[in-house]
Amino acid sequence: MRISSITRNAIDALTRSVGATTPEEAIRLKAREAVTNYCGVFGEPTMPFAVDALASFLGISCTDDPAVHSDDAELVPVGDGRVAIRVNPDRPETRRRFSMAHEVSHTFFPHYQSKIWCRTDARFRRRQNPDDLLEMLCDIGASEIVMPLPWFVSDASTVATGDDLVELARKYAASREATLRRYAETSDRTVTAVFFSWRLKPVETRRLRSPDQQRLFDMPDEEPPERKLRLDYSIPSAAAIEAKYYLPPHKSVESEGPLYLAAAGTPAQGACQLDLGPAAGMYNVIAVPVWTRDEDLGPAGENAVGAIIEPIEIASYKRRPTTPRHPLFS
Repeated sequence: MRISSITRNAIDALTRSVGATTPEEAIRLKAREAVTNYCGVFGEPTMPFAVDALASFLGISCTDDPAVHSDDAELVPVGDGRVAIRVNPDRPETRRRFSMAHEVSHTFFPHYQSKIWCRTDARFRRRQNPDDLLEMLCDIGASEIVMPLPWFVSDASTVATGDDLVELARKYAASREATLRRYAETSDRTVTAVFFSWRLKPVETRRLRSPDQQRLFDMPDEEPPERKLRLDYSIPSAAAIEAKYYLPPHKSVESEGPLYLAAAGTPAQGACQLDLGPAAGMYNVIAVPVWTRDEDLGPAGENAVGAIIEPIEIASYKRRPTTPRHPLFS
């Protein structure tokens, strides 16, 4: 049997075993069950949640050995049906914690002791590939562990400013990106977590890759296009999915307001007009700068931006099925 078929069978088996309708629901139920059982023994947790203690509670060893086959972490069989987690120590604390929780989530699937499981780069996963789907599901499980219910929802309900979002991420020792995603997926309001980076339009990128277009930009009266702050992907809440506001990727935003303040390095908030295509209108925005590689900084060294947006008034919108466009977690 091919590896992908084995993986698909493991995902289906987990889904059936908990009576879930989707693999996403199944992994959430298993992760929440693990947290509930842990708290039933050790009592009310403090945050950040003790991921290493949960692993130990589940019979998983956490070694000091660095991961060998992954840049982040791996789950390895150590004999007698036991497994151990190896995490690369040079990663930031937030990434180490999330990677550890990711490897714990692998143990919710059948036959997890059968091979080494390596956390892969979320940017290159494809849901249609069963192996990539399993990695995505383990990221969902990791989010449930690192930012567990009901404590995260209670803390998120007090967020009103960009500084509050930064503090929420700090309290749970999670990345700002993961915190924003978790905020949106657990909210009962019509909010969306949105992520912007400094990019050209796709058509501008294609033209720059064309030798003929490059020569055109070399002419004295032609200027190369400038990167703008553009929407990468969005994570809608359940209420936002129901409203079916479509946020088109690659759409740029005006060079003012909370998003640009956050790009300059300062968490910000406020009401502003956002031209988001079919969902253009007035929004409440809570924005924070997010980690950005040097080569991806803006024209003046600006950061990429993550934000929670909530519509105040949508001028007009076209109802379309809302499918999150994103690598699920980081």
